[in-house]
Amino acid sequence: MSRAISVIIPTYNRGAYLRRTIDSVLAACSGRDEIIVVDAAENREAEALIEKYGNLQIKYVRQVNEGVSAARNYGLELARNDLVAYIDDDDEWHPKKLYIQRALLEKHPEAVACFTNIWATTSDGDTLGDYLFQWGQPVQDWNQLLGKTRNLKLEGFAQNIDYYLGDHYFNQMLDDYVLPSSLLIDRSRFKEDLFYRVGMQRNESWLYTSQVCRQGPVIYVDVDLACHHGDAPNRLTSIPHVETVLSRLYVLENEFGGRPEFLEKDPSAFNERLKRERNVLFAAVMSGGVERRRATLMDNAHHGGRIALGARIPEFGLSLVSLSFRLASRLRRLIRRQRAHHSSQ
Repeated sequence: MSRAISVIIPTYNRGAYLRRTIDSVLAACSGRDEIIVVDAAENREAEALIEKYGNLQIKYVRQVNEGVSAARNYGLELARNDLVAYIDDDDEWHPKKLYIQRALLEKHPEAVACFTNIWATTSDGDTLGDYLFQWGQPVQDWNQLLGKTRNLKLEGFAQNIDYYLGDHYFNQMLDDYVLPSSLLIDRSRFKEDLFYRVGMQRNESWLYTSQVCRQGPVIYVDVDLACHHGDAPNRLTSIPHVETVLSRLYVLENEFGGRPEFLEKDPSAFNERLKRERNVLFAAVMSGGVERRRATLMDNAHHGGRIALGARIPEFGLSLVSLSFRLASRLRRLIRRQRAHHSSQ
């Protein structure tokens, strides 16, 4: 008999999108699976929606709003099963998502988790397939990342399934490849209890999925089985860029930089990745829109390099450097527009 799965759906003031999410989850679940909806909203919109389903598989709980990480952690505490899947309240699953992932984790008992390719929609309603390869990561050759291509044929699924099995921890240091809504974990195979870090505004999922990958081999399924929708309000893209970069530096320094056994394998790759992120932080601070420019540099002078140097420059000097960054940015945009104009002729 296949093992049961606990599905965790954190939600906050998105009743208009939650129905789409729950409908897709119900289509993907078996009768033995459970669905936990953790609602941190002040209103009762989500609760009223759950009541209309009248489905005993769905467990609705409320929580004081402490962010999506706290909601996911509460769901983890309530989950009855070792197999746990996450989905955000505006995302969507392919009906065969859990069927495929469950089968692969049963086929490979050494694997601690399974994640998949995704498709996405834009605010304009456009659909983008194979989206993991458009997500901005520096390396996306899965043979290079996880080894040889494997193949699986499942009854009831038309296409052959290409997948990969291997150590994904180093790849996660390069960047975040795992959308939480595509992830299925097996807690029984973890070396330690894992929870999302509460209080991070961004990249808390990168930290968590990296910790998951540290537990052992993972499976990547090269089929679009989860959808990252772009039509919902209050997305994390509204968080200031500097705060986003600072959260990435936190993940790099505290997760990967805090593991001597990992750093010994390829210290140059980690140092290069860390240097690149530090340069991004300096550029973000100097490109304008940062009210406490010098204070931000001083608070992060421990990163060294340009940041430490900038922290020693008087405000007047920083203003000149910032002006040069903004002018250079405008020049690059102008050059790109001219090249696009010439190529279209």
